[in-house]
Amino acid sequence: MIIPELLIPAGTEQKLQVALEYGADAVYVGAAGFSMRPDGASFSIDQLRNAVAYTHEYGKRLYVGVNSLIMQSELPALEQWLEETKDIAFDALIIADPATFMLTRQLRLDVEIHISTQMSTANALAAKFWKEAGAKRIILARECSLDETKQIAEQSTLPVEIFVHGAMCVAVSGRCLLSAYMTGFNASKGQCKHSCHWQWEVKEAKRPGESYPVVETDNKTIIFSSTDLCLLEHIPALVQSGVASLKVEGRMKSEYYIASITRSYRAALDAYATDPDDYALNHNWLDDVNSVRHHPYYTGFAFGYPTENPELLQASYVDIGTKDYVGIIESIIGESTLVQVKHPFELGEKLEWIGPQSQGGFVTVGSILDKQNHYVKKAHPGTSVHITVEGDNPLSRFSILRRDKNIDNTKLERVEI
Repeated sequence: MIIPELLIPAGTEQKLQVALEYGADAVYVGAAGFSMRPDGASFSIDQLRNAVAYTHEYGKRLYVGVNSLIMQSELPALEQWLEETKDIAFDALIIADPATFMLTRQLRLDVEIHISTQMSTANALAAKFWKEAGAKRIILARECSLDETKQIAEQSTLPVEIFVHGAMCVAVSGRCLLSAYMTGFNASKGQCKHSCHWQWEVKEAKRPGESYPVVETDNKTIIFSSTDLCLLEHIPALVQSGVASLKVEGRMKSEYYIASITRSYRAALDAYATDPDDYALNHNWLDDVNSVRHHPYYTGFAFGYPTENPELLQASYVDIGTKDYVGIIESIIGESTLVQVKHPFELGEKLEWIGPQSQGGFVTVGSILDKQNHYVKKAHPGTSVHITVEGDNPLSRFSILRRDKNIDNTKLERVEI
């Protein structure tokens, strides 16, 4: 039995460090200027150099997305980027354009090429085409079911990567013009403004003041916003499908999202590898994936198109989650813990913490010291403070502090995942 790679997104250097600390086998980042995310969530050449060195020190792999729409005017800049990064030992480049493929084959024969989901590879013949061209992996279109995935992997003999968690796109393989049309920001250049998640309604010109819900029929799709993908409950099926890599979406998500989703899938994969016959889902893992900000979960297309209930693919623009991300530990010196504050917390407050390898517990804030070395009663978002804590306290760098939200948790899951 081969356990697939767990591939985690990293939009910043700190998120990359968190991903590795919490159990990623590999991370993927974007190349600034050529990524399907904004440059603020991508890496400059110097940052890539540092990221590769850091990742390889962990004995893990780093893949770089060079997967945006490449315009004619951008070809010289792309060629220059490939030249300037020749000294960086990328484990692979994720590519979504034949020109990028050709230039990479000319200038970086030492680097593996992974075919992006943007290329909409959804059958074994297409996979064979990319294999013969020199690709080493394909990231399948998200519209593929697990049965189709297994057939493609077997027939093409090319390693297959699939998305298992995170945001889905209303368009085929994420190729959407809605954001560009509505806002002028091109999703294919990493600038999507998520127009699909706006609160859409249908109005008829001769019926002012009346509106109708957006639905899907057998003949046409008129839905926009999608549910989020979550396949945590289906680890045995994922492993048995023969995929090489399980990919999580979310380069622009928080450190807490990276930590929580990584440790959940890591724990599930490790548990299955240890004892596949008696494997059982641990509901603590589900609690973790439900704790972060997300849209309602569903299994996407993993088990085929939900013909009987197509509305299961639709979700309104509502972020749900059971926990608030309070802060992340930057460092610990003696009894003093430096915290990046994400949500306010107060002196004497009891907070939950999580760490790698399913570590966790509760601590009480004993003191708060601000940048001016003043003792304060409250820590504010956007600052870093030194705290002392009381209680269950094996905290370490990159431990996450969180608290329960005051919501009805029973209403969180729109559908079974």
